[in-house]
Amino acid sequence: MAKSENSQTPLRVVVGISALETLALLVAAGVLVVELFIATPDSYGSAIFLTLIVAGFAVALAAVTVGLWRGATAARSASLVWQVLQMGVGLASDSGEFGIPLVALAVAVPAVTVIGLILFNHTVREHFSDGDAL
Repeated sequence: MAKSENSQTPLRVVVGISALETLALLVAAGVLVVELFIATPDSYGSAIFLTLIVAGFAVALAAVTVGLWRGATAARSASLVWQVLQMGVGLASDSGEFGIPLVALAVAVPAVTVIGLILFNHTVREHFSDGDAL
C-alpha cells in the first residue's frame, strides 16, 4: 500500500524545521566570517574559534537533516539532542533582566514541535524503524 501525501506531512515538517535551523546556522557562520574582516575583536583567537564552532555545528546539522530525510536512526537521536539543546537556549533567552520572549518562542517552539513529532507521531517513528533493523 502506497503512502499518501498527507501521511508524510509530519516527516516533512521535521525535515523542514531541521533544514531551516541548518540554514540559520549557515547564515550565522557567514555573519561571523564577515565580522572577522569588518570588526576588530577583543581576541582574534576567540572570534575564530566561535566562527569555527558555529560552522561545525552547521555542517553537523546538515548531516543530521540528510539523515532525517533518509530515515537513519542515528540522525533521529542526534536531532533529539540538538532540539533539547535548542530548547534550553530558548528558555534561557527569556530569563533575566534582558530576556526577549519573542526570541525564546522563535527558538523553543520549533524544538518542541520536532521533539513531539519524533517521539509521538506514528508516521515519523515508522520512518525510522523501516531502515535500521538489527
